[in-house]
This record gives sequence, C-alpha cells and structure tokens, in this order.
Amino acid sequence: MTIIGFLTWWGLLYASNPDGRDAEEALAQIDNQIAQYHQKGDTEKESEARWQKIQTLKNFSMTEKQAEEALIQMEWFRNNQQWDNYYRSWQLRSNALSAMGKLQLALQETQRMLSDAKERNNKLGHAMAYKQIGVIYLNMKQTEPAVDALQHYAELMKDEESDISSLSNIYYRMAKAYDYDEAYDKELQVTNDWQRFLREKVGLRTDPEARECYNAWYLAKAAAYIGLKQFENAREALDSASYHAHLINTSLSLHHTYKMQARYYLARGDAANALLYTDSVRLVTNEKDDHTSEIRAQALMMLDRGSEAAEIYQRLYHEKDSVFGRDARQHLDELNTLFQIDELKTEQQRTKFRYTLIAASSIVLALVVLLIFGRRNTIRQKKVNEQLRIANERAIVSSKMKTEFIRNISHEIRTPLNIVSGFTQILTSPDMELPAGSKRDIQERVTENTDRITKLVDRMLELSDVNNETLIDRNDQTNALNIVSQAIDYSGIALHTRPGNADAAVVFNTLDNEELASSEALLTNSRYAVHALAQLLENAVKFTKEGSITLRMTSSGTKVCFSVEDTGIGIPADQTEHIFEEFVQLNEFADGAGIGLTVARSIAQRMGGNLWLDTDYTQGARFVLELLK
Repeated sequence: MTIIGFLTWWGLLYASNPDGRDAEEALAQIDNQIAQYHQKGDTEKESEARWQKIQTLKNFSMTEKQAEEALIQMEWFRNNQQWDNYYRSWQLRSNALSAMGKLQLALQETQRMLSDAKERNNKLGHAMAYKQIGVIYLNMKQTEPAVDALQHYAELMKDEESDISSLSNIYYRMAKAYDYDEAYDKELQVTNDWQRFLREKVGLRTDPEARECYNAWYLAKAAAYIGLKQFENAREALDSASYHAHLINTSLSLHHTYKMQARYYLARGDAANALLYTDSVRLVTNEKDDHTSEIRAQALMMLDRGSEAAEIYQRLYHEKDSVFGRDARQHLDELNTLFQIDELKTEQQRTKFRYTLIAASSIVLALVVLLIFGRRNTIRQKKVNEQLRIANERAIVSSKMKTEFIRNISHEIRTPLNIVSGFTQILTSPDMELPAGSKRDIQERVTENTDRITKLVDRMLELSDVNNETLIDRNDQTNALNIVSQAIDYSGIALHTRPGNADAAVVFNTLDNEELASSEALLTNSRYAVHALAQLLENAVKFTKEGSITLRMTSSGTKVCFSVEDTGIGIPADQTEHIFEEFVQLNEFADGAGIGLTVARSIAQRMGGNLWLDTDYTQGARFVLELLK
C-alpha cells in the first residue's frame, strides 16, 4: 500500500504539470512561433507549428479545444495547400469528436475526409481516413471491420519510414480490437508481431517517440496476459510500461498506464488497489473514460459498496441512452463489459434471458438458412453461362447482406439484454439498498428494453411473411386517428422529439386535422396498419438529427394516405426502390437490420394499399402509406 500511495502522489504531481510545463505556456510559445514564421513568410515552418498546436492539445487531453482548433487550422492548411497537415488535422478533429461521444458526427467527418482525399488522390489523407474509421469501429466494438480498416491504413503507409508512431499505433488498435472480443491469444500474437516491428524500426532508441511506442506495446501485452490469467507475465509487462510512462511524463501515457494497473488488480480480486488506481486516472486527466468508470463500478461492487456502483451504472446508462437517441444505438455496446449475463442472481431471470436469446438466435439462423437455400435454388435454375454468372454475383451480394444482417441483429438483441442484465443484477443484489425513485427508474429501463427485444422479434417474424402473397384480413372497424395515436405510442417517437422531450433537437408535428381523422372510418387490420405507420415514424427519428418530422393525413375516394416527412439526410433519386429491398442500408454506419421498410411495404400491399417514397420532396425524405377505407 505504501508503494501504491507513492504512485498516487506521483500521479497527482503529474496531473498538475504532466510534461514539465503548463499547457497554456506551451500553447503560447507555439503561437509566438506561428507569428514569427508568418512574419518571415516561411510557410513550411508555419505549417508545422500550426500542426504542433493541435498535437499539443491532444497530448494535454484538451479534447474539445482540439476539435475546435483542428477546424480552424484546416482552413489555413487548405488555403495554403498544405495537404498532409490538412488531413492530419482532419483526422485529429474526427478523433476528438469520437472521444467526446459524438460518434455519428465523427463518422460523417471521416466519410467526408475519405471522399476528399480520394478526389485529390492524396495517399496520406486516404490512409488517415481508414485509420480513423478503424478507431471508430473499435469504439463500437466491431472487431472485424475495425481490423480491416486498420490493415488498409497499414498497407497504404507501409513504405513511409518517417511515420513509425502511426504504424506502431495500428498494432495497438488491432490488439485493442481483439481485447474487446476477449480473443486474448490473438491479442498476444499481435503484440509479438508488434515487437518484431519495434525491433526493426525503433531498436534501442530512447527518444520520447520511441518510449511512447514501447509503452503502448507493454500495455497491450499486459492486457493479453491479464485476459489469459498469466499474472506474473502481466506484472512484468506493467512494470516496464510504467517505467516508460513516467519517463514520457504526459497525462495521456499515465492515464493509460494507471487504467491498466486498475484492470490488473481487479482481475486479481484486489478491489481496493483497483479503486485506488482509478482515482489516479482521474488525477492525471479530465478526459472522459467509460472503461475506467466500469472498472471502478466493478471494484465498488466487490467492496460491497453497491449504492455507489449503481450511481455509476445509472450515469453510464443515461449518457449512452442519450447517445442512442442522437448518434445511433451502437454506443451502448460500451455497457457490455459492465453487465454480464452469467452474473444474474436468480434462476428465474437467467432462464428468461436464456430463452429470449435462444428464440432470437433461432429466428436469425432460420432466416439465414432460408436465404442460403433460396440462393441455391436460384443458381440451380440457371441454364446458360451468362445466367449462371449473374446468379453467382447475386450470391456474393447475398453473402455480404447475410453477414451484415447477422451482425446487426446480434447487436440489436445484445444491447438491450446487457442493459436489462446489469440493472437486474443491481435490483437482486441482497446487500443493495436503493431509494424508491432509483428502483422505479431502473424497473422502467428494464421494461423499456424488454419491449425493445419483443418489438425486434415481432419484426423478424413479420419479415418471414414478406414474400407471402396472401392478403391480410381487414376485419377491424376503426378511424384514422386511432391508427395514428397507436402508431405514435408504438414507435416511441415522442421520447426523442419535442414537445415530449424538451432537450431534443427535432420537433414532431402531428396531425393538424384531428377532427377529420377521427371521423374518417376505415375497415382495416389495426395491428398491421399501426406497425406499418410506426415503422415510418421510427425511420424518420433515426435519420433526422435536427429540424422537424411532420405527420399528415389526406382522404380521397376509397383511400386514406398518411405521409411522414422529415428534414433528415434524404435518399438519392436512384435508390428510391432499392431501399425497399430486404437488408438494404444506404448508410453502412447506421444502426438497424434493413428490414423495416420491406416489412412495411409488404403489409400495405397485402391490405390492398401501397407504400412509396415521394421524390418530389427534397428537404429530406417523405414516405406515403396508402390504406383502403
């Protein structure tokens, strides 16, 4: 404990002065250099000084300022045609947005960066975009696409001798990806490849850049050994990492080293030391770090301090639920390390979740088998070589869609299961004492996420009838207003838009002719009609980040039309029919399984109506659902 106390004191010392000089002083010196080089007309040196300013903000973990400064300097680099520093700055801006939890915005920035670099045929910009895509996929805990993007980056940069740190960082990212998946053997193999790279490219250098590379390598090696329960090897790697981190003496290097120390002690069951090192992390940096919070919560649970752990879980849930509404549900995968299903305390709850997971997995597997056999039958029916070639191409596309579908469905099911699991653990802990308000809030979250799973299973069941030409019985006598009200409740749109949610950036405008809607009688199938309209509302919420969503109703002759228009990202004219096909997602980074519009159109047509995209509307997207009266 004496040694740990000394390290904590040392961490506090570095927090106040992480690399021997105050951040403001360092930035002021760089500003003076920029002014001097500008006065001399030395564009090259001024460019490097401006780049160094952004890098300094990153080293001091000043993430928000880093994002703002990168945008300012990008304009200067563009005007002065300093393209390499232009793309480096763009990548750091995207990286900062990702670190702040603005993942959707970070993805948009990176996509724009990749397109821009391709247009200019800039190799570095192309490579940096792939690097950032890999980083963002890592934040989503999507290992395979993350490793694929990072390997693209490594291939583009393999001949760049001067970029040792960036190439070394790729090994770090790939090791981290396997660490997320708990594939510790693969993680250890990556660190072995990394070691060979460092010996060849870095050797015995002792400059800060070399030490940063070795510090990151030792930390990745320690993570793999911790996962494999080889604690003696992990201890040796951690000691070496700590040695380099304190010589580098930056808040970022100390942050990662202390966090790995906390993880080591937690794995060994030493909750007190794990908790102490999470305190050290908070002393050296103000950067937001959910992983450290998760470690801290688990240590508190081990120390029977359940109320404090519950507060952390509650904060993490609310933060990520907000991100879910704004920036796509993928961020909630961060809770996966917090809520493990095998920690449920009662057999009844374990059985419930197990059956839910088995049922959902069976449906997914059934759909996959259906797709495979469908494609095989199509191939066998081809009689000429040209037709066989076309069938093979379709089979390749189908395989890709199948893989994406399985990944998305697994994510869609796992996220609410993890949340329900974690909160159930808190509620059923025998030593847990929570205020009545907290219990009620947690119970509401459990119900909400259970409903989310049920809705997903219902939609997959409906998908199995997409190609069924049997008409849907229309035996329900109701009115248009009832259909609208139930669809609004079923979609949950009021939770994510104003006026129901005062903090939302999107306004939901419901019917302005409710009197007409209440008097408009329909002979329909209420359940299916509600599901189809609710899907359009859910779609609008998913792709509209600001502005408005408007629901309208018109009536003519024997038909009633509901239109849902938004001010979101819109749909290209050449994709107006493609989006209604099974498993189609125009934005590869968007969440969902790509089945909602397919199911909604099938429902409408089997009830004698239709569903289409109104191409005359150009402010976003407008879908029209037509039902018979």
